[in-house]
Amino acid sequence: MKVLKTLIATTAATALLAGAAAAQDAKPFEGMYAGAEAGVDWTRMSSAEKRDRSIYYGGVLGYRIQSESNMVLGVEGTFGDTGYNQQNSRNTDYEYSGSLILGQAFGADGNNLVYGKAGYARTRFDVTEAGIEDSFTEGGWRFGAGYERAIANGLSLRTGVDYTTYGDGIKQWTGKAGLLARF
Repeated sequence: MKVLKTLIATTAATALLAGAAAAQDAKPFEGMYAGAEAGVDWTRMSSAEKRDRSIYYGGVLGYRIQSESNMVLGVEGTFGDTGYNQQNSRNTDYEYSGSLILGQAFGADGNNLVYGKAGYARTRFDVTEAGIEDSFTEGGWRFGAGYERAIANGLSLRTGVDYTTYGDGIKQWTGKAGLLARF
């Protein structure tokens, strides 16, 4: 029985050490990931209105590939709410987007990433004017840039900024920070 316990303990220790060694060799920005992000949003519905400053919050889901030269290529989707509320007559219900990500990992440990993104976003707006309630959905092009730091195996922090142009004078800037988990 003692031999069996020693064999099990040795096998478990070997597996743990091998796993730790593999984790150190792993590419920190490769694979599926999900997370949450929050920040500040500035949306302008038209040139006649001032920008509304509100809180953005949302979720992120994506997949990335990291090459041997530490180039990172991926696809990412977001779903959230900008909290837009202008003159108590217009607000947002939700926003979703899909983007392509291109970045470069760098640093002695390779745990830093600068990235750019380009994609498409759609936002649903609710309007209440003169007692009439209505809603409309606007879509537009989104461009962004940011920085991400892997802080532990499978966990990273990011910060970035997105610019979205919906057309018809509707423009949006969003500065955000988030926590991502890779799985």
